[in-house]
Amino acid sequence: MTGAFEGDLIRPLGLVTLNFAYAEGEIDELLSVLPAQEPYDDAKRQWPVGRKLGYAQELVQQLNANSLSGLSATLKEAKPLFERRNTLIHSQIFSGGHVVSNRKGAEPQQVSPEELVQLAEQIFSWKEHLNMHRWRHLMPLLAAPDDA
Repeated sequence: MTGAFEGDLIRPLGLVTLNFAYAEGEIDELLSVLPAQEPYDDAKRQWPVGRKLGYAQELVQQLNANSLSGLSATLKEAKPLFERRNTLIHSQIFSGGHVVSNRKGAEPQQVSPEELVQLAEQIFSWKEHLNMHRWRHLMPLLAAPDDA
């Protein structure tokens, strides 16, 4: 972490937002290739990310392939990352990193520029793992001829 973000919450928060958008795009890419009874259309692309992750997990499990265990695990890893993002994005962040949720009864929290950069890096890494699993494990499985 460089001193460029010292005390600056805006730029790291923008990095969080940007990297999570890329991650959600990767989820959309995954859902567009997973076999489903109905196509992954524009209406489904508007779903909240938690619903998309659950749907992707369901479709991966339906494939019943041991080679997709890493993909399944990677999908499960996203939940706490997106929950942390939601807490930050749907809160008020004040000078000094004071995070006050817009939800009644939620405890105030603290966040630092370093923590925001770390969260942005974590979701970027997660997105890359999801992409790798899609291309190394899912796509070859989908391309394999049926043994029937």
